[in-house]
Amino acid sequence: MKNITDLRIVILGSGNVATHLSEALLNAGFSVLQLWKRGEVLRDADVYFIAVSDDAIEEVSQLIPDGKLFAHTSGSVELARGGVFYPLQTFTKNLEVDWATIPIFVENPVGAGLAPALDGIAENADNGRPQGSPLHDIAKKISNNVQMTTPEKRRQLHLSAVFACNFTNHLWTVSERLLAEKNLSFDLLKPLIYQTVRKIEGHSPRDVQTGPAVRGDLKTIARHRELLGVIPAEAGIPLLRERSNGKGIPACAGMTVTRNDGTDVDVRASVYDVLTKSIQKTHNDSH
Repeated sequence: MKNITDLRIVILGSGNVATHLSEALLNAGFSVLQLWKRGEVLRDADVYFIAVSDDAIEEVSQLIPDGKLFAHTSGSVELARGGVFYPLQTFTKNLEVDWATIPIFVENPVGAGLAPALDGIAENADNGRPQGSPLHDIAKKISNNVQMTTPEKRRQLHLSAVFACNFTNHLWTVSERLLAEKNLSFDLLKPLIYQTVRKIEGHSPRDVQTGPAVRGDLKTIARHRELLGVIPAEAGIPLLRERSNGKGIPACAGMTVTRNDGTDVDVRASVYDVLTKSIQKTHNDSH
């Protein structure tokens, strides 16, 4: 009887996810035949993983012949055929990750082109999973946290991940640029960032929220808004307003967006206002 690691795998893509997934599968004993790039001939394999940009997944999936088992790695894309193998993690080339701790969310293949039974795969018949869909078993070889999911739950996971990771990282970029304006190093904030992450290991993020918005320090908030070039508020904290000259908030360190009327708005000021209001509402509603 074959082992699951006898499956021959091809990964379509060569970016961050494809590179890390290839390394994880190789370390688990799988044979990864190819990290496919556009223009190359697609090699024959037992399982194909599509790890390209979301907008390219459907087009690339058409390259995989009917009767072959495949899955994409996206948190938000839905296809009429194929499965899902979604690792909930941020990946950057040359930065190591611990695959054993990464949640992998699996959806078994659906639609036309569903792979026939892969005869003799030892792990494939347990837990009521259909023959020909060993995605769960492949995931178990590289992660200790594997879960079956649905498209609805996966989309919600991905949306939450964007807030928790992508948006948070961008806020660190904003912080870095604010510090650079006064020749200060971002390294000064790293102990604060690390402690912030450690606090949520055993607590709800809402329960450990700190800062002027939670404390109701309106004078501090007003000073911050003044530093960001926002008109001082007469009462409370209104949302961002344009300057009376109609030119909008001055451009600062490239952190601007352009309104439909052509004026530039400092992203940092807008984000500060919106998040301050959101924090206040969250904590007011919970007490």
